Amino acid sequence: MNPIRFIGKYIDYPTAIAGAIIMGFIVGLVNADHGLWPAFTAAIKQAAYTFLFGGVMIKLLYLLVVRIKPKIPAMIFSTLSVSLLTILLVYLVHSMKGTPKPFYSTLPTIFFAPPGFFALAWRKRKRSGVVSQQSAVSSQQS
Repeated sequence: MNPIRFIGKYIDYPTAIAGAIIMGFIVGLVNADHGLWPAFTAAIKQAAYTFLFGGVMIKLLYLLVVRIKPKIPAMIFSTLSVSLLTILLVYLVHSMKGTPKPFYSTLPTIFFAPPGFFALAWRKRKRSGVVSQQSAVSSQQS
């Protein structure tokens, strides 16, 4: 069994890699005034978290947004639940020893996760061809 393909069932690689680079860089900058090593530690923790757990959160988001049939509740629930879980986990990771500014290191996630997850949920829902019960009823009546 190919481990990359197996793990790919649970992690969205392209989004995980892009998120790890972007968020790791931002968190490194947030902590730069504490010196190179603390900033690097915070950046690596954020990048590793974003790659592993962020990639899993994207898969969870995709699962929720296509399993819930009414479009509006699917978009709201998937975005909010995955955003809240992500923000909580990021804060916990940064609260562990090594990050000088845990709250400020979590702020980029607080600002970027909800709109980012919403955009990804919208794209997934649109590409998946999921039809809500409301849309199905109105198209049958036509």
